[in-house]
Amino acid sequence: MESRRADAAERLLASARELTLRAGGTSFTVAQVVSLSGTSLKTFYRCFSGKDELLVALFAGDARMGASALGELVDRHTEPIERLRSAVVGLFGFIARDGNLPYAAALVREHLRLAESRPEELRLVLRPLVEVFEREIAAAQACGAIREGDARRDAGILFQLVSAHLHAVIFHQIDGPPARVAEELWAFCEAALRPRSSLS
Repeated sequence: MESRRADAAERLLASARELTLRAGGTSFTVAQVVSLSGTSLKTFYRCFSGKDELLVALFAGDARMGASALGELVDRHTEPIERLRSAVVGLFGFIARDGNLPYAAALVREHLRLAESRPEELRLVLRPLVEVFEREIAAAQACGAIREGDARRDAGILFQLVSAHLHAVIFHQIDGPPARVAEELWAFCEAALRPRSSLS
């Protein structure tokens, strides 16, 4: 029973993702998701309480995939600073890929809305991505490559900075290609994280 429910949930999520890609937004209805997935309304409500819960689950899946892909980018490097840099600029690279921008824009709009209505759920959903930053900050602190501090706190601050700039790029509030914005943001962050002894 649980495996059938999990399979149905995956079909519903795949359909929601496809509808978002097609329309460049999340204006789809539950009925459209059900129809595309080949399930039923009864099955949908066995899996999700409503559209918002479906969207949170969609975020969760994308965050897990994003964290995995980001980890692979980071692992191409050995130097702590380069690993941390690749975590920051890597997220910008994802939205720059062909066809990703409309989907990313749709998710950002929902992210901002759900951040008000379901903040705790969204925080947990994004945790895998934040953990990539936390791991690399902790490693860089341990070898003295960046200033000492609370790795968890600093990872949260850094991730929020990156998220805010991603949102600004997606909504054209910052001019320029994502790659350039990413490097400018990294230069700012690297200066802020520099060991205190090197600032004097």
